[in-house]
Amino acid sequence: MPIASSGAISIGNAAGTDRSINVEVGRTQNTANTSMTDVVTAAVTGSTPRGSGTVTQAQPHAFSEWHSYTHTQAFATPTYYVRTGTATSDFCIDADITITDRESAGVIGTLFYFKLNGTVVEFYMQPVHENLYTPQSSPDQLSETVSARDTSGNVASFTGNFSSGFTPMKIAQVETGSVSGRQAKISTSVFSGIGTYISAGALATIDFEESTDWETPHATILYGKAPAAWTLVTGCFSQSSRHPYHRIVCEVKATGYETTTLNTFVSDHYALAISNECV
Repeated sequence: MPIASSGAISIGNAAGTDRSINVEVGRTQNTANTSMTDVVTAAVTGSTPRGSGTVTQAQPHAFSEWHSYTHTQAFATPTYYVRTGTATSDFCIDADITITDRESAGVIGTLFYFKLNGTVVEFYMQPVHENLYTPQSSPDQLSETVSARDTSGNVASFTGNFSSGFTPMKIAQVETGSVSGRQAKISTSVFSGIGTYISAGALATIDFEESTDWETPHATILYGKAPAAWTLVTGCFSQSSRHPYHRIVCEVKATGYETTTLNTFVSDHYALAISNECV
């Protein structure tokens, strides 16, 4: 536990349990016969308190150094609006597409992205759909459904549809305050089935990131990942499908703050393409 940044401090706990030098260097509060030379040796590199490594025969520094530096702080606890978890049963979004045509293909996915809204880093998800290959003007059958789950596991409907687009749904936020160096990133992995990743498509304001680089959140330049299911049929009376589950990990960091990793989100996508005749 870091020592208080101002006010009285003590080697033991005389000044309070949060003002103990012993606690600061990982000892029991009232460790007997604590030497200031030993304490400083374990706590400094050169003249910098709490640096890395150990300095042989380091001498005690001014007592004020123990409360003259800034401790790494923690962000506020993230707020969640949809279900989190790591298993297939914990999905926060469920998207399905079935397309029947002479030759068919379908993609259904979800864009997960973040943006900076004042002093808050917000995370969103938005269903996206692209038909990659449909020779007929319209397929014989096209069924598309999508739903989300709130923090209690209840169905939470999106506003909109695949034709006109969906209104993004906020899934979490982290209060960061007006600190410098605010950055966020989203990384994804397939843990069940065969998964794909698609670009942001027509969502031109989203910068699709294939890597897991840290990005500076911005209100108009957004960064996201788009997990998806994709399938293609080109034979006679055949069908193919994909049903991947993706884990989505969101992180936030800033200067002087501990990196915060949000709870893991899970997306469930299912795509089925059916060829109903030979061409």
